[in-house]
Amino acid sequence: MKKFLLTLTAFVAVLSASAESLFPGGWEASYEPVSAAEELKGIHTAVAEDGSVFVSGTYNKAFTFAGKNVADPEGLTSASIVKYNEKGEEQWIVTMEGNAIVSAIDVDADGTLYAAGYFMDAVKYEGAEGISAELSGSADAYAAFVAKISKDGKFETVKVIASTANEEIVNSFMYFPMAGDVYVKPSNIQIDGDKVYVAANYAGDVAELSWKGAYINVFDVMYMDNRNVGVFSLNKSDLSGAANVATVQNTEIVSYVDYYAKAFDFVVDNGTVYVGFIGVGNMTLATSAEKKDFIFAKTDEGSLEHAFVLAAIGETVATKVYNVAMSDKLYTPYNLFMGEEGENLIIGGTFSGELPFDTQKTSGELASDVFMASVKKADGAVNWTYVSGKESVATYTVTATNVVIATGSDVTFLDRATGEVLKTDAVVTLAADGCATARAAVATAETKVVVSGELIAEETPDQVVDPDLIEIPQDQGKQYDTFARAELVEGEEYNTYTVTENLQIAFKMMDVDVKDCDYVVVKFAEPVAAGWKLAFWSNQDLVDVPEGATEFKYVFADDPKCGVTNGVLPQICMMTFFGGFTAPLEAKVVGIYKHVAGVADAIEDVEVAAPVSGKFIENGQVVIIKNGKKYNMAGVAIQ
Repeated sequence: MKKFLLTLTAFVAVLSASAESLFPGGWEASYEPVSAAEELKGIHTAVAEDGSVFVSGTYNKAFTFAGKNVADPEGLTSASIVKYNEKGEEQWIVTMEGNAIVSAIDVDADGTLYAAGYFMDAVKYEGAEGISAELSGSADAYAAFVAKISKDGKFETVKVIASTANEEIVNSFMYFPMAGDVYVKPSNIQIDGDKVYVAANYAGDVAELSWKGAYINVFDVMYMDNRNVGVFSLNKSDLSGAANVATVQNTEIVSYVDYYAKAFDFVVDNGTVYVGFIGVGNMTLATSAEKKDFIFAKTDEGSLEHAFVLAAIGETVATKVYNVAMSDKLYTPYNLFMGEEGENLIIGGTFSGELPFDTQKTSGELASDVFMASVKKADGAVNWTYVSGKESVATYTVTATNVVIATGSDVTFLDRATGEVLKTDAVVTLAADGCATARAAVATAETKVVVSGELIAEETPDQVVDPDLIEIPQDQGKQYDTFARAELVEGEEYNTYTVTENLQIAFKMMDVDVKDCDYVVVKFAEPVAAGWKLAFWSNQDLVDVPEGATEFKYVFADDPKCGVTNGVLPQICMMTFFGGFTAPLEAKVVGIYKHVAGVADAIEDVEVAAPVSGKFIENGQVVIIKNGKKYNMAGVAIQ
């Protein structure tokens, strides 16, 4: 299922800026698998729960990765998948030597990788352990493959799904498919329950899935294959049990090459498959149980309605059509991306003419504009829509903590619940076949693949607080001055502060009671970028928070300027000053704590079975609560 993860989302990108800028304090690595930049294709990412990053791509020369020498494929465009661990260290590489492309990857909870792609002729695939085998296909048609690869880089099994030319068409009229005209090309792969789901474009007949082709009548002289799309499922354990989920096609023989699903994607959640497509002409959605026909407006002069169809496929099939006015634009670069979270689907991509989810919004004179929409799973009702108003051929739109819209020139962050624009960041330009995943970014720099990722802290927020620390509630302190404040997003595990200019304050607490304490510490969920300053009393020289720090400890006894008087620290303030940072500057603050030396040891002498359940300052003294009773640091009960 394509969930919208509560982490920063990044993109396959043209390297217009350092990829590390997306993950301040994170890691960056690269490898060089091709001799020319245009040979870098099939780049996709997946991130495991432990932070490991998988990257697919092509190679056409000899190179080395994780100590393994990869041989020159001798002029063939071959496919590879590499793995980095959570620290960005090279782990392994697997290869598919031959005419092969990886077009989608996904990783299971246990670290097993599932890859889908297509190939022609024969392909030798080799796992990280050096064991190789061969896929056999047609020299004239592209077949799909789905590979199951262990977390250690072993090919556990590979499934091939092939298409063939329709003999009835061949024998009845002029039909001369050329190499590549017949194909099955996967575009998306997702894991749900005990199944693997794969979306694919196809032409010809796919017998194993009972998929029939569609054809174009060329001036009553000859036939050509028309494009079709579909979703099929496999058993996750061994990739057996190939079964149709749904196909979308123009089932009549037509004379126009434009009559096919202009864009297509799906998302699956707990066995329900949500399919979305842009339809033109007469379209048919066919599942294993039923068929649904759709007729969209068209004229003999070539004007077409480009409507959006949403289908929920489970034990039954429910559909909703979002109609639009006809357009005379014969070529429209439609793209589509779907995801789900909770009760809603997030649908994004590019469009032309009227927006299907809100016909009051249009692309205007633009050939293609970017959109995002939130709709309810239950009935397809629209929650909100967004249109960028900028020319774009972006392939993917993605979401994170806030919805993220990826355009051809910038990235716009939207509020996930309302669609309100939060900010725009012109850091990343998407590559032609760009894709997105959480906690990792892949960029192309000439012939290099540049990979960056979040550096996952060794300690989680739940582990970071020791027994001698008392939390100081985070407060932006807007009541103290008129300086601008950071944008604050509160979370269960940490608060996220984002600043965009000089003299912006993240948090500010004044006159903090630190009686019996020896230091205060600020702890971060992720390594911070350069530019943050800390102050601990009025008019203090600001202290730099080191780049990459996961905590900053201020020890009273080590600072000759220490302003603690009568157990009171004048302030704890984190802010930007003038320069020294790259906006937007973000910090994920787990907590701010004061350390009470010996409180954990003192409590061990209290003969109460229950563990410490709370510590706080009361009347200038440390008070410990155990089993509902109050004790002082000496373990004496307080009446």
